[in-house]
Amino acid sequence: MTVFTDAFERLVLLLREGPGDLRAHGAAAALAAEMVADLGERVESGVEGSAIPAGDTLQGRMLARAVDWIEVDAGASLEDLADVARALASDEEPIPHTRSVRASLIPLPIFEPAPVLRSLTPAHGMMGIGRESDDLDAELERLTRRIADAVQRRSWGEAVEYGQALITYADASPVERRTRMLAGRRVLPRPALEAMLDHALRHPEDQARAAEVLARIGPEGHEVMVDGVAASESLAARKFLHDALARTPDAYPLIVPLLARSAAHQVRHGAMLLGRLGDPRGIPALADALRHADAGVRREAARALARHDDPVARAALTEGLAHPSPVTRSDVASAIGIGGRTALAPALMAAFRNEKEGGTRRAMAGAAARLSTPAALEELVQVGLSRRGLLRRDGYPLEVRLDAAAGLAAANTPASRRCLDRLARDADRPVREAADRALSVRRTSGRGG
Repeated sequence: MTVFTDAFERLVLLLREGPGDLRAHGAAAALAAEMVADLGERVESGVEGSAIPAGDTLQGRMLARAVDWIEVDAGASLEDLADVARALASDEEPIPHTRSVRASLIPLPIFEPAPVLRSLTPAHGMMGIGRESDDLDAELERLTRRIADAVQRRSWGEAVEYGQALITYADASPVERRTRMLAGRRVLPRPALEAMLDHALRHPEDQARAAEVLARIGPEGHEVMVDGVAASESLAARKFLHDALARTPDAYPLIVPLLARSAAHQVRHGAMLLGRLGDPRGIPALADALRHADAGVRREAARALARHDDPVARAALTEGLAHPSPVTRSDVASAIGIGGRTALAPALMAAFRNEKEGGTRRAMAGAAARLSTPAALEELVQVGLSRRGLLRRDGYPLEVRLDAAAGLAAANTPASRRCLDRLARDADRPVREAADRALSVRRTSGRGG
């Protein structure tokens, strides 16, 4: 065991045994980060079915969570190490994919669908790996037989019901979870999963349960969900698939290729899903998508990029503020404001000063005001106060000053309301009246709520 492995194991076990000891967690994470400051590490889980205790060692936790190996980059961040360690310590939290720490899950085997459907008996090894015949899991056998029977009868509502029951049963035992899920996968080959999705699309009451089965059954279920999303331009009827994929980090490798599809709606779905997953590996592909010919794709790419505090994401969003389309410039500005990317406040204000289209200028001002950085707020106030006159030629046209006031009003933060108070007192009449109207609306809304 290397010095890093020892330090990382200590962090995982501290998180598992004493989840409330934040000081100890921080110290252990810092030590683990120090051990890989100059040289990366790779930690292997070992052999499945070994006698390694599930809760007492790092390798035991990796096997319990079906993690094959963990690769840690030199200079890995404390935050990435802590996120992966926290997931390993948990029995439920998904194993994340971070920029500097990557975990590879133990692959599930692929089974031929047709023969399995015709030979579902314990004699065919359905009950797991290495079990003796007198040690069969009776409940697992019951559930898999129920699922197989429902599949044979094409009763997809029952297949969904028993599939979810199997997942609940698998989750009841962290040690047996993987074996039980493998058995479930054997009785639910891809054609059955596709039929379950078709059933869910026609029966909304079964959508949540079907999505859970598809998300948990493994890679083939993920493929069915991604194909189901890509099959329709509309999100409405397939929102349950979006929601399930957003909770399935392991589906990331299947979602990224959507950005290379020729159909704009498929690229749009891919960008939206990558935004919800928040996986930093998708940033370069999203940056390319921000240059896509379709405005909807660019909007979703901007929203996804704004979730990341990353140099490549910031550069792409800054470029997007100068896109030829005023709609896209507005979308990028709004994404920056909603994402809280304060580092881009100077870029937003520069874009605001150069913007010629009124609606886009208001969106930029609103986003900058929402970020509430002192410099941006002060500049918006100064724009509102700085009018042109006979003796003053360096002020702003009235429409620009009104847009600054409108942006402050749209942000509706305590800081932006204080700025409006100042404009309502000190600006010239048109801007003063606009600021006063905005404040009156907020006061009335506050009383109504």
